[in-house]
Amino acid sequence: MNQHPLGFNPAAGAALTNDDRDARLGARRGGGREGSEVATAPVQAAQAGESGGGGGAAAPRLEKRTYSNARYRITLRNYGKNMAEIGWSFVGEVPANKAARGESSERSKNEDRAVRRAKSRLRHLILSANANHLLTLTYRENVTDFKRAADDLNRFVRKVKVSLPDWIYIAVAEQQARGAWHWHLAVRGRQDVDLLRAHWREVVGDGNIDVSAPKGSRKDQRLFLVRYLGKYLVKAFATGQRSLNAHRFRASRSIPVCAESVSIVPQPGMNLEDISLDQLREAAGSVGFVWKNDSLCGWACSWK
Repeated sequence: MNQHPLGFNPAAGAALTNDDRDARLGARRGGGREGSEVATAPVQAAQAGESGGGGGAAAPRLEKRTYSNARYRITLRNYGKNMAEIGWSFVGEVPANKAARGESSERSKNEDRAVRRAKSRLRHLILSANANHLLTLTYRENVTDFKRAADDLNRFVRKVKVSLPDWIYIAVAEQQARGAWHWHLAVRGRQDVDLLRAHWREVVGDGNIDVSAPKGSRKDQRLFLVRYLGKYLVKAFATGQRSLNAHRFRASRSIPVCAESVSIVPQPGMNLEDISLDQLREAAGSVGFVWKNDSLCGWACSWK
């Protein structure tokens, strides 16, 4: 998916800097947190002087040494067909001290953040992949060993890839009340049900699959899958099915997640929310939902 660089209004354009360090940080934060199977498209930093006004002289290039290292960061993800989301935040000069993994005194808050990050990553993958069908893989026997279920999924994916090299998926596990595991996968387009069933049974013996397309438009189908798989992702956290470094979901390597990020030097009177929402309207045509933590941090999308 080709993305246009973020264009800011002339007043904000003069504050843009081509901050390669921030762009690299954004790329690292966005990619592969849920496991080595996921690949992320590189984050692009907007060039100094770009603006949405057009026609005027280029904004003067700012010397970074003139300012502190504090920045505003805005990240736009444009999924096409009037679907986009944008986030904005303040990046301070001094990074917060981090406790050793598993030893934080604010573990509960960290768990909540982990849930939000995982749900966001899942949403980015499903919308970027344009997934619009739901594939469910089940066992006849009561398989309670998650490692076995994960190994079975990996073997199934390898077999499908031999037959369908371009096949992509995003998978979330669910554990039923009886303890049995099964998989929910977001996939793209109509599926060869007989082929998928044959490969699954080659792996697990007596098992079954189900493929369905959510009702509604393609946009509604994608959002349904985001909410449906997100529900089981949250369920795993709520029931304590989480260990340090556990992979909360699986996904194809070949899903490029679109992300364009710019850093802005703080200026007196600058309204980061207004700048961000203007960019969302330009990318998707509308603003559907806005979430704000405070005046320096927020997120918005084009759907409701």
